[in-house]
Amino acid sequence: MLNKPDQKEIKKKREKLKEKGKYHNAEKWQIAFFALNNTATNTAFVLIMYYAFFTQNVLGLSAAIVGGIATAMRIFDGFTDPVIGFILDKTDTKFGKYRPFMLIGNIILVIMIIALFNVPPEWSTQTKYIVTALLYGLAIIGYTFQTSCTKGAQAALTNDPAQRPLFTFFDAIYNTLLFAGATWFIMTYMAPKYAQNVNDPALWSTVSVIFMAASFVMTIMAIIGIWSKDRTKYFGLAENAVEIKFKDAWEVLKNNRPLQMLIVAASTDKLALTARRAGFVYFFSNILYNTALQGTFSVWVMAPAILVTYLGVKYAEKVGLKNAFVKLTWMGTILILVLLVITPMLAEGELTTGVLILLVVLGAQYSVSQLAGNIVIPMIADCTDYESCRSGRFMSGFIGTIFSFVDKMISSLGTVIIGFSIALAGYGGQKIPPNSPVSASLEIAILFIVFGLPLIGHVASLIAMKFYPLDDKKMAEIQEEIDKKKSATATA
Repeated sequence: MLNKPDQKEIKKKREKLKEKGKYHNAEKWQIAFFALNNTATNTAFVLIMYYAFFTQNVLGLSAAIVGGIATAMRIFDGFTDPVIGFILDKTDTKFGKYRPFMLIGNIILVIMIIALFNVPPEWSTQTKYIVTALLYGLAIIGYTFQTSCTKGAQAALTNDPAQRPLFTFFDAIYNTLLFAGATWFIMTYMAPKYAQNVNDPALWSTVSVIFMAASFVMTIMAIIGIWSKDRTKYFGLAENAVEIKFKDAWEVLKNNRPLQMLIVAASTDKLALTARRAGFVYFFSNILYNTALQGTFSVWVMAPAILVTYLGVKYAEKVGLKNAFVKLTWMGTILILVLLVITPMLAEGELTTGVLILLVVLGAQYSVSQLAGNIVIPMIADCTDYESCRSGRFMSGFIGTIFSFVDKMISSLGTVIIGFSIALAGYGGQKIPPNSPVSASLEIAILFIVFGLPLIGHVASLIAMKFYPLDDKKMAEIQEEIDKKKSATATA
């Protein structure tokens, strides 16, 4: 952590740049609106998390085979990521750089997700494998278009290091409400209305339409938020930026150390988060024997999550994004270790005092880990600014799509891990009855998904941050250097 003299020096540099008008701050409402772009894609991601559950327990497909197909489709689609990023970096139209990609991407995403969760169970097994794989792959392409803008446009939205954590504040609150509300809505409110509960195809048909309509509305609001910032003068060195060539992508990957380390940290945490959210279905259903409790827990955890978000963002504004990320990751790691110890002792089939204690600790761990994951997004903007300072290139699109690629690979890998974990436990080709005891091997598999993977992800993140140089002090120096380069080029 920085000492007080260092923090005072950083504050002076910030004030100097503000006085010179070199920080292009955004209005709070603009940040609040644009943060909805991530919420829009995460609304689709909520349903993607249930992809393995839906295909196995509604369509009757093999979890292991579906996981393998998902991974293959995402690897194929991953090859398109650098192309999309390159096109985004070369795009600068009268409609902006980011807005067209946001709109087109969401339209693709909406259509494909709704179609996916409306695949009829009565179709032949072969047809269901082919159709779900195709729709899944096309949905991910739309997902890439839109998520690359969430990450890429951060550098254009604001370049003030003290303001960038504000995106995390709105983003974390939106997504806390989304994931908590979505789980409650699906599991507690909607599922009991259907004859087969969570295994009813009509449930997922209705939910997909509701969720994707909300995703589209949020995308329009995000477009409004970025509207005035989606202009050339906010892109790195602006008109003086170095021209980008496709071969520059490899040079960036090879020499941008902050980007390398952030990829390691973000990807391992993303894997854990993706698998755990999907694994919660089995945790509440087959460890606690209470599916409805998952929805109640997701609503209850909103209050501590919002409090942690507020305190975490305030802390990030003071000490920088990197230091806040490390602190939160350490807290999450310690709480996971506690959960690994107490879960076998306290998990019971009834809502006892022991179960309540377990849920309190789980809620605290979930809150700090989720916030740490949200802080990564504005850290991507720091990597973009580092690249502008280092090489003169504004490559927000490419850097954003690198993280989209990581998201897709890791999300699909999470599906594979869940599928193979369940298969190894002896449940790969059969439906798992809700709210019922399962074998000890499946219980171990569920605990590995929910707690083991997050622990591995946190440890990997802490190691990566040891080699990530962009702390608060370094970012103040980078913004000062970018300002000098702009001024020198303008007066040359």
